[in-house]
Amino acid sequence: MKRQLQTTNIPAPLWRRLAAMAYDSVLVAAIWMVVAFIVLSLFGIDNARTVDGSAVTLDPVYKNILFAAMILSAWSFFAWFWTHSGQTLGMQAWRIRVQNAGGAPITVGQTVIRFAGAIVSVLVAGCGYWLMLFSPDRKTLHDRLSASEVMLVELMEKDGNKPPQ
Repeated sequence: MKRQLQTTNIPAPLWRRLAAMAYDSVLVAAIWMVVAFIVLSLFGIDNARTVDGSAVTLDPVYKNILFAAMILSAWSFFAWFWTHSGQTLGMQAWRIRVQNAGGAPITVGQTVIRFAGAIVSVLVAGCGYWLMLFSPDRKTLHDRLSASEVMLVELMEKDGNKPPQ
C-alpha cells in the first residue's frame, strides 16, 4: 500500500524544532556565501575594503548592504518553504510542519512576523523557545506572534492507518 505524510494534532517537541533549525542553518549559511559573493562581486572587493589602522575591513556602507541582503535571503528561504509546503528542508527531515490553526499554510505576512519573532526568540538567550516548555499549547514566542503552530508529521498508509514498524 502507498504511504503519505500527514500532519497530526501533536505539537512538535522542542528537540525536533532545534534539530530542524540546525539543519536549516547549514543551508542558510550556504545561501549567505552565495549572496556575499554576488554582493561583493557587484561592488568589487577592492571598492568595498577600507584600511582601519593595520586592519583591512569592509566599508560600513557595503557591510550594511551585505547584512540587508543576508537577512532578506534568509527570510526568502523560510518564507518560500513555509508558504508552499509548510516545511523547510530541515523540517521535512525531522517531520514537522508550520501551519495555521486550521492546517493551511501560513501567509507571507505571517512569515515576516514569524521570522522576526524567531530572531528575537534566539537573541534573548532562547527564551522564546523555552516558553513552549511551560505553556499547555506548546507554542513558542514566534508561534504566538504569528498566530501559527508547528505540528508533527507522520507517515500514514493511504487508508489512514499507521504503517507497521
